[in-house]
This record gives sequence, C-alpha cells and structure tokens, in this order.
Amino acid sequence: MILNFSTSQRHWLNFLLAMTEKEIKVRYKRAWLGFLWVLLNPLLQMLIMGLIFQFFVPVEIDNYFLFLFAGLLPWNFFAQSLSKAAPAFFHERNLIKKANFSREVIVFSIVLANFFHFLVSLCLLIVILVADKIFLEAYGLWQLANYLVSMWPLIPAILALLIFTLFFSLLVATLNVRFRDINFITQLALNLWFYATPVIYTLQLLPPIIWPLFYLNPLTLIVELFHQALLSQPLALTQLITVSLVIIILIVYWAVLLFNRENKDFDDWL
Repeated sequence: MILNFSTSQRHWLNFLLAMTEKEIKVRYKRAWLGFLWVLLNPLLQMLIMGLIFQFFVPVEIDNYFLFLFAGLLPWNFFAQSLSKAAPAFFHERNLIKKANFSREVIVFSIVLANFFHFLVSLCLLIVILVADKIFLEAYGLWQLANYLVSMWPLIPAILALLIFTLFFSLLVATLNVRFRDINFITQLALNLWFYATPVIYTLQLLPPIIWPLFYLNPLTLIVELFHQALLSQPLALTQLITVSLVIIILIVYWAVLLFNRENKDFDDWL
C-alpha cells in the first residue's frame, strides 16, 4: 500500500525534516569532537554515575554500568528534549511574528534531533551487548538470534517514549508562551523527576506500598521496558502498561487541544 500525502502534508513534512537537520548540524558546529559527543556524553555519564551509585544502590544485576546506561538513554532523550523545547516558542518569537508556518514544527524538530542522537547511542549499547554475548558468554548463532528477538519490547518502548516526549514537550512549550514560569518549573521538575524514575535503582528495592505512585510516571514503564528488553530484567508492575498508556493518550489530547487553542494568539503573548 502506497501512502499518498497531500501537498500541504508534504510541505509540512519537508519543513519538519529541514528544521530537524538544522538542529542536528547546529548542535555540534565548531565543536572539536563534533559528532563524537553523541557517544561520549552517555558513556561519560554512565561511568561517573556508575562509579558513585554502585556503592550505594544494592541492585542485584550482573553489570550495574549497563543497567545504568540502559536507563540513562531514554531519560536523557526525554530530559534534554523537554529542557530545550520548553522555551522554544519564546526563543523563536522573531520567526513566529514574521512568518506564517506550522509552529509545532519548532518543538517537534528539537525532539526529533534528540531522537536521532538517542538512536545512535542505543545502537552503540546494542553492539556492546551483542559483543558481550559473543565474546564473553560464547553465544552461538541460534542463541544470539533468540537474544535479539527477546529485545522486542524495545519497539513499543521507543514508540511510547517518542510520542510522550513529542507531545509533553509541545504541551509545556505552549504553556510557557503565556506563563514564563513554566520554563523554570520544568528545569526544577526534571531534577526531581530523575529520582522518581527507576534509572539508578530497580522498583524491587522500594516498598511495594509506594509502587502505585510510579503509575503516574509514564517514564517508569518506558525505562522498565528498556531494562527488560536489553538486560532481561523482570517487569515489576504489569499494571503500569494500562495506566501509562492512558496517561500518554491524555497528554497527547491535552497538548493538541491546548496548542490548537493558543497558537493563533502567540503573536500577542510573545
């Protein structure tokens, strides 16, 4: 089946791709190491945090560094995207006032540029894991194929992560146009949100009585799925799937509703 896009849809897609490409190129412009920072950032963060937290967090897994890396990848993508997208409409106010275009592209291009870097880092982690199975655990071809198939939870996890990040960023960026405190609240909230997401610990370390609080954080399910797919960690809360999906759907609905209502007045508020 061939998808047929209208002219306006093609223009919107081309504009989105152009803006995303610009975001990717501008990020490492005049940086000596350039694109290598895509790999160095998560690796250095994993090493530093791993050296500190492995002595304080009693996680019963074979390799705490890989556990940490698998959780940091989705978290960094979300946090970096949201942090940059929150003030995006304000920073691009001159462009918004001068040109008539689909303004959501400003936010979406930021998220998609970060998504590109996220995929590169994820591929690096998968290569490391596969190499570990081949050279250290002496996996045969059939065992390796089964291991790769067992990574299937990555597909829904990545889709949920991308959708949640796209529309939560759009929601926050739209609110920030009228209420500038939103940007500052977002930066503060991300610091607290990190510790409310099972990146450096497993949910099994926490008392079961507080587990329901994690239902309200869609990133809990996403990080848990990453740990399950990449490191064969058990999914602690199966109820997370239903609750997290409902919350993500509500975020998408609220983001689209609010943006459609507010974006025509951006010129006045900016």
